[in-house]
Amino acid sequence: MLFELMGVAALLFGLFFCAVGVLGVVRMPDSLTRLHASGKVATLGLFGLLLGTALLMPSVWLRLLALGLFVLLTSPVATHAIAASVHRRREIAGELVETDSAAQPADMTGVDVSAVLSRSRIQDIIEAQERARRHKRPDGRPRNDSP
Repeated sequence: MLFELMGVAALLFGLFFCAVGVLGVVRMPDSLTRLHASGKVATLGLFGLLLGTALLMPSVWLRLLALGLFVLLTSPVATHAIAASVHRRREIAGELVETDSAAQPADMTGVDVSAVLSRSRIQDIIEAQERARRHKRPDGRPRNDSP
């Protein structure tokens, strides 16, 4: 009976943090603060749910422990990748938008940067093709400078 009460309390704890995290993702003004709110869901909310499930169903505690360790190891990496992507997008968007602060939107992640990315990738491809042409013989075979 005590384990059931503790399990329900842990489930309610996890459910509370999941709800607050979702509310934070919806209500926060920019992408980095939304990322912070979603990180709280991944740690406190999920671990509350896992602990509650382990207390209510002791036969699956080992699987829940493995799931918790997996989330604990992968969540910071995923959060860092998303934050780095937002940072790069803001740098590119800053180059596109005029430096006048009145013209810049509050959240620059909404600026379309695909044209700049496409142009830079096309230019890289053209340069690579030109380098490859310089290293080929007139008959199309690659040059081999070694004897």
